[in-house]
Amino acid sequence: MKNFIFWSLVIIFSLVIGHFTFASAWTITPDLAQEIAAKEKTVQLHPHDPYAYFDLAISYAYSNKVEEGWATLKKVVEIDPKYPPLGLRTCQEKAIRDPNDWKLRFRLAFALYFNNRKDEAIEQFENVLKIDPKNIWAYGYIAMILGEQGKVDKAVEYTKKAIALDSNVAVLHYLLGQGYYKQNLGWLGFVETMEALRLRSIGY
Repeated sequence: MKNFIFWSLVIIFSLVIGHFTFASAWTITPDLAQEIAAKEKTVQLHPHDPYAYFDLAISYAYSNKVEEGWATLKKVVEIDPKYPPLGLRTCQEKAIRDPNDWKLRFRLAFALYFNNRKDEAIEQFENVLKIDPKNIWAYGYIAMILGEQGKVDKAVEYTKKAIALDSNVAVLHYLLGQGYYKQNLGWLGFVETMEALRLRSIGY
């Protein structure tokens, strides 16, 4: 009973304090908004080009538009089921030409992931972090892959690193909550899931 009361107070406290926290949260910059608009336009102009959808999906992936990103990625294989190895080749060529462009590394990481080369995908997300050490999305997707591989403790570690950089991103708290559930830390999982729902409700 005491544990129940304690954790109930923790949840209430975290939710109340959260509503009055004004720490800066990750937002889409004007440049990123322009990038997304341009890639959405490319998809409209080339509705049968799988790379156009892939390119847009990855921009969504580092723009806190995770659901839109996965939905757009599905379009890639709907248009061309044989596209993944071709897309990987394209992403490799682009990354080789400009190795310091983290967005190209991000695309290469996803291309490797969708060719089931997950360890190599993690390596490329690590390369993103070498270029942009505060990239919360690279941390998040590394955590996602590690979770898929059953490396839950490491996944939680990477998610915490992302949240330490920005605590106001809903999807990161959801990811951490799922990690806690897999670690059999149900109450912590519940707290993180509630925080994810709260942040999503206010646009984060």
